[in-house]
Amino acid sequence: MKVLHFLSFFGLIASLSLEAAPKKENRKPNLIKPSETSQTSIENSFPKPKDQYQIRLIMENDAFGGFSDQYYTNGSRLEFNMKAGESNPTRRVLGYWNDLFITPTQSTKYLQGFSLGQEFYTPTNIEKADVSYGDRPYASRAYFGNSLTTATEDTSITTELELGMIGPSVGGKSAQMNFHNFIGSPTPQGWDTQIPNSYSGALRTDVRKFYHRFFGTQYNLNLGNIQADASFGLIFRFGNVDKTPGPGSSALQPGPPILHEDGTGYWYFYVNPGGTFQFYNATIQGLMGSDKSYKTQNRNTAFSNWDNYLNNPTQEAGEREIQYRALAEDNGKNSLQRYILFNEFLVNGTSNPYNIGLNYLLFNNIFNGAEDIEKSTRLFLLNNLAEQWDQIPDNARALAIYSIFRPEGGKLPPQIRLYSYEVLSQFILDPKQREVLLQLLRNEIEFRDEKTYVADLKRAVGFIKVGFVSVSNAGFLFGVHYNYQTIDFQSGKGLPQQHQWLGFQLGKVF
Repeated sequence: MKVLHFLSFFGLIASLSLEAAPKKENRKPNLIKPSETSQTSIENSFPKPKDQYQIRLIMENDAFGGFSDQYYTNGSRLEFNMKAGESNPTRRVLGYWNDLFITPTQSTKYLQGFSLGQEFYTPTNIEKADVSYGDRPYASRAYFGNSLTTATEDTSITTELELGMIGPSVGGKSAQMNFHNFIGSPTPQGWDTQIPNSYSGALRTDVRKFYHRFFGTQYNLNLGNIQADASFGLIFRFGNVDKTPGPGSSALQPGPPILHEDGTGYWYFYVNPGGTFQFYNATIQGLMGSDKSYKTQNRNTAFSNWDNYLNNPTQEAGEREIQYRALAEDNGKNSLQRYILFNEFLVNGTSNPYNIGLNYLLFNNIFNGAEDIEKSTRLFLLNNLAEQWDQIPDNARALAIYSIFRPEGGKLPPQIRLYSYEVLSQFILDPKQREVLLQLLRNEIEFRDEKTYVADLKRAVGFIKVGFVSVSNAGFLFGVHYNYQTIDFQSGKGLPQQHQWLGFQLGKVF
């Protein structure tokens, strides 16, 4: 009605103007027809829809919920999204792929996105300089992504092309050490063993379809040289929402950006159970074709195949091999049990003359992954060492001082590890066997120093996500999510078989 009133008023003014205007001879005819004038006026009265711009931040960490610091320990992602017109290059490239999952209509929306993301992974016990037996290796990954989201009133398809890298150049070591120092958590010691540098490329697609405003399904496909997997999940939700798929949640599966109509907000709680089938994961298995990685579950130490090394297949040698294996298989949680075994087998009943101070350092350097020593334990060991200082040889003094005051965040130097082997080997074997063992230990140092610890992949992984999402009428996004997941690698005995973390997301549509 307002438009009609406006047009009537405009027509009245125009007619009065024409009547008041002086007549001129030979005046050129008006080339614009009345119908065209009316059509132009109508078009001008309806402004074109504004281009949509938005920003979104996702952050998640197992420390947010006070959970154990292990496995997938931190992830973050920053996105910028905007409307994608027909001539948009991203829409032209990725639109064909998205159209395989949806039938576009005149109301279909297209959003182009740019993103920066990073992910950090750590083993169960971050206080060890070596990765524990059968544990997840250290890994850090960062990427830049370009995405296209195709969305209808009940379906969204988000496809992203990623370019990035994995390895020390990502800066996971310094980032986590600084964060832990800031919050007062233990300093991670084993980042020097992380998956080596390599460039990455990936294509991932997220499909969400809602059959009812309270029920939908989710499919996710990852293809690339860092990760290849497929997942499926159900989404149950409750709240003030229609069939709009809404934004994704986790930085690992970000899904669509903020899907929002101006002046129309929504909120809901959701439960998202599902599973993932893994084909390949470089943050667990190491890089394709790498000659610097070996399986933590199957790695051979200098104490494996004891009979073959010494050519002495006696019952006594077989029992000794079993004891050494039990000592070497550190899973990050059994330090006390193995130290008792070490003390009974390699200290008591032998010619080892040292007290607990030096013997504990020998055990820690050789069998316990060079675990970081707490301050109270350091004082106790120093006091114990002082009582025997004059009787300790120079190489034992060097390894003792370095082991107690070792710089944070670095692996044990090969020379200190060799000193530990030399001191211990003097008291457990006869001279001939001692020389054989010492040579094997030297070989192990060279082998260990040039390799990267990796783990075997677990194909099937289950997960459940619970969270809350709110998008206001003005386009403000707030979300919080909890994730529970079974582990994605084949672990050693005694390690946790699940992991959980908390995350949040903030955003705004402009």
